[in-house]
Amino acid sequence: MIILILLALSLSNCTQDTMLNNASSLSQSYQQKCLTFIPRESENYSALTSIVCGEKLNDQNLKQNLVKTSLIHIFVISGSHLLLLDELFAVLRIPFFVRFLILSFYSLIVGWQPPAVRALSALGLRGLFKSRGWKFPPDLMTMIAGCFTLALFPAWWNSPSLLMSWCASLALAWTSLLKIKKVFPRLLFNQCAVFIFMCAPLWGLSSLHPLALLYNLLLGPVVSYILLPLGFVSVIIPSVVGVFDFVMTGFSQILKWASEPVPGVSAKQISISTLWFWIFAWHIFFHFFRLRLRQGKDAAWNGF
Repeated sequence: MIILILLALSLSNCTQDTMLNNASSLSQSYQQKCLTFIPRESENYSALTSIVCGEKLNDQNLKQNLVKTSLIHIFVISGSHLLLLDELFAVLRIPFFVRFLILSFYSLIVGWQPPAVRALSALGLRGLFKSRGWKFPPDLMTMIAGCFTLALFPAWWNSPSLLMSWCASLALAWTSLLKIKKVFPRLLFNQCAVFIFMCAPLWGLSSLHPLALLYNLLLGPVVSYILLPLGFVSVIIPSVVGVFDFVMTGFSQILKWASEPVPGVSAKQISISTLWFWIFAWHIFFHFFRLRLRQGKDAAWNGF
């Protein structure tokens, strides 16, 4: 019922989205202010502005290597950035309400992009539902957050980045559904699921080479847990920018070597309507698969 209401609100508001225009204008102003804090002496200025402020990546060689290795979705601003920051703030015991305000402001700074807003909606809704004692499976929470985002900003029905973020979030729900607890199997399964789920939205944008699984497993954490924190620290403490440059230069060299055996992209992109079918087909699959698992438990109980 919640999902149907959100979809109805979205489809009934397909006119010019004043709220989106206002948010985008405000975001552009904050993003320009963010750029003024980036140390100009950085040897990897373009990468630093992309990681911290969500600015478009102007280093074409780096961008091409990220695309070939299928790491582009980790490097640019996405929902994973907000989730990582939320985990950090939670470790610091910052209250949820304060964390949400900080992340909302950060979403404005990085351009109010669909992936960040979808992740922000997911965090907010998850906190709201938790306070009321409501529990939803991760895949259903992904759908609710996505539909809520579309209800607020219907223009994003045609946003490829929202579709990519939605697919990535849905892929990460697999391990929860299968109740995989061990760290390495969970990490490996997550990467395999992301590779499969992202095949459609990345078709024609990335090479989708099997080596991408290995690269995401080995190099992905470098971006999430080393480069991203170093980027923020470099803005707060400019003297640390040399450390960021050292790590970023090394990462770029490894990325260049890793991309050599991967062919370039030549396929045509899949249409937006087909991608929406891809997403909702997976949601239907999740629903029936969860029912099947539940029936299996009921059968085992009855047999006992």
